[in-house]
Amino acid sequence: MHHIYFYLRNEKFSAKSLKCLLAFIYQNFMNIKLYTIPNFLTLGNLLCGSVSVFLLSGCLALLLMSGIELNHILINTLLILLFLSLILDLLDGMVARALKINSEIGVQLDSLADVVSFGLVPGLMMAFLISSSRYEQPYLAIFGLIITLFSALRLAKFNVDTEQTTYFKGLATPANTVFMAGLLWIQTQNGYIISSEGNIDFIFLLAITGLFSWLLVADIPMFSFKFKGFGWKDNYHIYSFLFISLILLVIFWIKAFAFIIPLYIIISIIYRKKIIHA
Repeated sequence: MHHIYFYLRNEKFSAKSLKCLLAFIYQNFMNIKLYTIPNFLTLGNLLCGSVSVFLLSGCLALLLMSGIELNHILINTLLILLFLSLILDLLDGMVARALKINSEIGVQLDSLADVVSFGLVPGLMMAFLISSSRYEQPYLAIFGLIITLFSALRLAKFNVDTEQTTYFKGLATPANTVFMAGLLWIQTQNGYIISSEGNIDFIFLLAITGLFSWLLVADIPMFSFKFKGFGWKDNYHIYSFLFISLILLVIFWIKAFAFIIPLYIIISIIYRKKIIHA
């Protein structure tokens, strides 16, 4: 800013000085690459998450006021939006690296989008599930938003942790969202998750909220899908996970999400030393 002050106070202010001033302003304030392909992909992720928030908020309001549950059209729409968010979240980083246009703006924008798509969305999913299990005490739905708070903490932690390049520390927010989507699908199909009697579902959901909130910020190494090679020896834990996940998807379809993510966590814990030294 002292350069601008100098130019403005200079009595010999000329066309050349003005040109230099404008060049300085452009280089330091205007030359920020906002409109790039990776950023548009990230904004697409944010848009999908925002629409999901809009739909879930409306469904939650209807449930609290009238006891109206999610229908199949809405749950299918939410799953499509989640799938698009996952694809766009994967593509933005890949495209940025391929085009060699990585930027700090892109990193920050990606986290902001993830807070919505993989932070607020799973929190609202859990709020809806808790409300469904306890019609008579709708205010308890707010406990579901604990997941949103810990998702934000997890994303902030990831941004400043230089060790999470080949593996994750704690459960990644997209994986957490996929798990919540699996529970939501089961509840929509059956009318309950474990049992329709008593407080079993309610207690289960509170336990899941606490456990997965902790998993988001826990220092547990969990494998990523960044292959250094495709050999069995170096990747047998990943191939085993993918193979079992495929079988679960064939048998249970969307319900499998509720089993695949715990499987991912268990395999990560079993092979944590290999994951760290990979």
